[in-house]
Amino acid sequence: MTLKKKETVFGNKKIKKLNVGDLVSWTEWMWEQTGEVEPDGEEPVCSRQTKCIGVISELYIEDRDVRKVAMAKVVPMNNNKEKRLREKSLIVTSLNIVSAGGFISGKKDNRVVSE
Repeated sequence: MTLKKKETVFGNKKIKKLNVGDLVSWTEWMWEQTGEVEPDGEEPVCSRQTKCIGVISELYIEDRDVRKVAMAKVVPMNNNKEKRLREKSLIVTSLNIVSAGGFISGKKDNRVVSE
């Protein structure tokens, strides 16, 4: 993929560090009504956060309203709630590398970025 000189992608630095097959982690925030009230009288913004892990299956650039955004399709590995695997589209800035993917089909660099 080639970008024009003035064209920028949100998450450009992060997507350069990621490859298909990398094991990554991210945090999902769940809001549950617990009935608890904060000292200032407000309900908590988030009552629970979950650390998730998964494997990147695709890296791509998505056109949003104003700019291009680097995204990744990730297959979650620690999902106990659902019985089937379902890819999630996540913004790459929320991903942290746990382990690099290694070789796929004898290729050292597994970078495949589609638009």
